[in-house]
Amino acid sequence: MPPYARNGELARLYPELLPNRGEPYPDSSTKAYITVPYDHFDSSVTKTFKDKYYYDETYFDSSGNGPIFVHMGGEGASGGVRAGQWERDHKALAVGVEHRFYGESTPGGDRSTANMKYLSVEQNLADTAAIIDLMQKKYGDKNRVVVTFGGSYSGATSAWMRIRYPDKVHASYSSSGVVNAILNFIEFDQQVGTAVKSPRESCHTQLAASSAALEREFKKDPKALKQKFGATNLIGTKMGDSDFWYAVADAEAMADQYGHKSSLCNALANMGSHPTDEQYANGINSWINSYYGSSFVRGCFYDSECLKDTSKTGMDRSWRWQKCTELAYLQPAPPTDSMRAYALTLEVLVEQCKYVFGDDIVPDVDTFNKKFGGDNPKGSKIVFMNYSDDPWQRASVNRTISKDLPWCMTTCDGCGHCGSGVPSSLHKCADEARQHISTWIAEASHATTA
Repeated sequence: MPPYARNGELARLYPELLPNRGEPYPDSSTKAYITVPYDHFDSSVTKTFKDKYYYDETYFDSSGNGPIFVHMGGEGASGGVRAGQWERDHKALAVGVEHRFYGESTPGGDRSTANMKYLSVEQNLADTAAIIDLMQKKYGDKNRVVVTFGGSYSGATSAWMRIRYPDKVHASYSSSGVVNAILNFIEFDQQVGTAVKSPRESCHTQLAASSAALEREFKKDPKALKQKFGATNLIGTKMGDSDFWYAVADAEAMADQYGHKSSLCNALANMGSHPTDEQYANGINSWINSYYGSSFVRGCFYDSECLKDTSKTGMDRSWRWQKCTELAYLQPAPPTDSMRAYALTLEVLVEQCKYVFGDDIVPDVDTFNKKFGGDNPKGSKIVFMNYSDDPWQRASVNRTISKDLPWCMTTCDGCGHCGSGVPSSLHKCADEARQHISTWIAEASHATTA
């Protein structure tokens, strides 16, 4: 769950959605730094910075051939790493990487547009490769087996590490891994629409109706509607209207994304059988305030002025940069039955990118997908895990491609992003993933010792 969504009922009731399940990291989680170049691919750039990572040796067979399990950094700061059951089973070292331009690992502490050119998927992968080399050397240069793990964006980087560095990474686990960069990602909302139809078809109808009601209220008095939602910062700004609609739609989509669509559907049902437009607006606003906190809609992540001002913003700007340059995942309204305001067009979303970062900033997803294969990855020995309600599955791998590129879908009402909302009784896919990883570790161990 992103930091801006952790101030309400969702975080209080479901701590499993928080980093490390909301628990302190153990004392065995050791913090360290590696010095890496700003640019791994241009030797004329001589500046360096310190990239943070953690390791936990609790179950590690350092004197033998214990493998290295690398937990990929995502679009947020890293606070540690915990050696869990996977490490225990394989006597592995746990390594947790902080992604560059998130947390402490920001070159020069500068998120100016000029400096953000050093934030890219390839630069992050090269940082991680350097950390792998360092850990191999630290424990005796035994060419230990390396497995990468991640979920969501880091699920994608986990897969991309295996594709880009097959000599360093022997296998990868990718949960909800968004490996397919998509510019016009209307499938995201279409999947939300499909998910909320079960177990009650009326939820989808009410969600589309509530969106239409908000648009009518907005047309009557946009300033008053923004004030109602606490988003006075979006009044009178160049991108304030589209920022507002993005925030409202994201709030609704994330309920499904994180396995708790029932909260949204119940809130809609409680508005009655024929709510007025004003009742819809009051009800949605009340639900957002309760579920995410009263500051959600006015937060920096949904404010282009804040994202544009490098003195005010931080990691929110970093993730928006990655979307606006390489990955996109831009979510305009689908053509029919939209839960998202129809004012959110692809053109508006691209304009937001240009407004925040400059006129030459447009996502180039075709070039990016050619590097790694999109939803038909170029690598091998990557297991892809997906979940039936998760809208991000539409940017992931959605089938078993080969014996060495297996896929598994966990299906249930509430099976959300990275396994959020999955009951413990549904472990078939998890069991299969463990078997794949164990087999690939054994194969790689045999190859490296032969």
